[in-house]
Amino acid sequence: MHTHRTALLIGVFLLAGSLWPVASANAQPASSERPGDIWDEDTASPTYPWWYRWLSDEMVDRIMKGIAQRDPAKARELAELRKKDPEQFKTELGWHGRQEIEEISRERFEARRQRRHDDFVEWLKTNYPQDEAELAKVREKDPQLYVRNFEHLLERYGRIFEAYSANPELGDVLKEDHDLRKRRDEILQQMRRERSGARRHALGAELQDIVARRYDLIVRRKEIAYEQLQKKLEEIQRLIEESRSEIVKWQDAELKRENVRKRIEALTEGMNRRGFKWD
Repeated sequence: MHTHRTALLIGVFLLAGSLWPVASANAQPASSERPGDIWDEDTASPTYPWWYRWLSDEMVDRIMKGIAQRDPAKARELAELRKKDPEQFKTELGWHGRQEIEEISRERFEARRQRRHDDFVEWLKTNYPQDEAELAKVREKDPQLYVRNFEHLLERYGRIFEAYSANPELGDVLKEDHDLRKRRDEILQQMRRERSGARRHALGAELQDIVARRYDLIVRRKEIAYEQLQKKLEEIQRLIEESRSEIVKWQDAELKRENVRKRIEALTEGMNRRGFKWD
């Protein structure tokens, strides 16, 4: 019972806001395929619904099973349409299988949420085992406290966790910097209470080392950000060059005449094949 309550609370918490921002450290600009025909935009494929991305044969069968239970006649009609016109079948499936599609979507979201939760807890176990152990102690005893503690740890370490997924070196830099900042604060508190001059001197020397190391880490973090921007810039430059070459290609007068001729033929195909009607 406690396990189910814990899962429910975490689910509500995740739905309330985005806990793990989408990592963009390694993101590249979307590469659009260069059109091979200047008229491509006139015959572009329609924008498909979001659920088309995961529409497998297994999912279609599951949706069809649900429709068959509610409306057997419609299910038979769709089964025939599936053979004759697969694209129209998908459109109709979206209308009549909305209940199943929403149910599958919820299941997929829950599965992703659970994977992210488990990945984060496993990451904690490796990098901050004491925090993970304290979290595990309350999971069964107090689900609400578990969610609050989980949220607190996510706020503290979420950025580092995401960085490890996108760029392990950046993750290492952020983790070391986080740990150094924590130690820095501890030293400052100790220095305020410390009465021994020798001990204060030793703490001051350690503080200087920490600040110097943090300086290096901050510089490295900026270097990583620069390297990522450089890669994005190179990709954008590549797309610019492709676009420029394409424009030069289509500006050719002979190519224009040829493309206009072919387009007219495509648009008027069949119009001159009707023949003369005597009756």
